[in-house]
Amino acid sequence: MKISKRFLYYFIGFGLGIILTIILFVNKDIFGFLPSNRVLKDIQNSNILISDVEKEKLECMNIDEAFIFKMIENASVNFSNSQTSYSDEKFIINGYEKTVEVKKYELEYENKLISFWIAPKDSISILHTLNADKNCVISATDSKTLDVLYMPSSLIFEKLNSKELWLNKNIKCELECLNIKDSDIEELFKTGELLISESFPNRKPNPVYFIKQNINGIDWVFWVELGDTKTRIKYVIDMSGIKAEPGQFLINQLFQKVQEDNSCNCYD
Repeated sequence: MKISKRFLYYFIGFGLGIILTIILFVNKDIFGFLPSNRVLKDIQNSNILISDVEKEKLECMNIDEAFIFKMIENASVNFSNSQTSYSDEKFIINGYEKTVEVKKYELEYENKLISFWIAPKDSISILHTLNADKNCVISATDSKTLDVLYMPSSLIFEKLNSKELWLNKNIKCELECLNIKDSDIEELFKTGELLISESFPNRKPNPVYFIKQNINGIDWVFWVELGDTKTRIKYVIDMSGIKAEPGQFLINQLFQKVQEDNSCNCYD
């Protein structure tokens, strides 16, 4: 075959491939590079904060936490109504006034509009409603003091249950030694108490959740990591003698207990 024909067939195949790719993926951002996806990822990967005023607005508009977290995964971004350059805003975070550099984006989901002020340098996003019902009566006046808005336990358990449960040989040994059965683990992800304020939902690459459950008359805390494809139980810790002290993260006590209590000899 002549070299000219080879090139001709090659370019015909190449062209057909490009056309097919455009047809299949024209409305899909398969690599997550679209501006809208980058904005949503920035919000998802940050701590979401909210003021008392905005809490009342959301309540009046019948918008709950579950809706907010579904919005930041599925919303479209109205760039024409957004502010993509930085501005300085003052808020009170953890009791201290702080000036943060924010960009302001309007999100639309299920015919509702909510804006988020994103501060990448501080890894926070601040929720601001845009169009509260004019009939809403807002009694709160503080729009500057911010609290963390946590994902509801039901959504977190949904995410944990959507992945394959993976147990390494160490944790399998530990569970067998402690007489914790498969049925107990199944129940853990249904009725366990999620210690969300002590967990690390924004940890990268794998969020960490602490789940408390009473099994065989003992309060246990399960150290659970959410991976891309698997949910992993890393440790199970007896809560006896552990108390959450003010100003001290529970993880410090849990990790210390893991180190001290190895009666099953599963981590040698």
